[in-house]
Amino acid sequence: MRHGETEPREVWLRGNTRPVAGLAIATAVAAAAALALIPLVGWPGWFVWAVASLAAAAAAALAAIGWAAARPRLTLAGDRLEIRLHPLATERVPLDVVECVFRGTEPLAGGPADAEPAFRVGTLVVRFAERAAEWRSRETFRPWGTWSDGHAVIDGRWCEPLSGAAIERVAAGLIEAKRRLADGGGS
Repeated sequence: MRHGETEPREVWLRGNTRPVAGLAIATAVAAAAALALIPLVGWPGWFVWAVASLAAAAAAALAAIGWAAARPRLTLAGDRLEIRLHPLATERVPLDVVECVFRGTEPLAGGPADAEPAFRVGTLVVRFAERAAEWRSRETFRPWGTWSDGHAVIDGRWCEPLSGAAIERVAAGLIEAKRRLADGGGS
């Protein structure tokens, strides 16, 4: 690869902006209601500017959150699997320490600790080799997933829907990438 070229990337699991879209709609409704009230209440000009400034700041924050949420969760880049479980960081894990991926579930919070959870969320689990001690755990943005005990667990609410076909596509991509790596073909 020549200087200045980037590694080819294969997106295996996309992000999800649906939760951000819901928050954006709620914010837009609240802003529209406030704007509709301005002529009726007769607020002073400085108050109108303050409300407009807050609305602009909220829009900028939502755009930043939406940008981060839309970034892929799993991407193949050369001989590394990029795992994004934090808005500001991506972990580049060598493929040779990624053992497998599989479907999982986690209980949704709420209810007594000893009771069977009423609802569960689908997850995608990425398992790392035991010999890869440096990849045992990482800090994550908890709503997107966790990373501990040699497993990265991607929460299905913050990625593309984790259908059977999506899980199979990621697993097949991993098998093919590891085969190319073993054959000396890289990516």
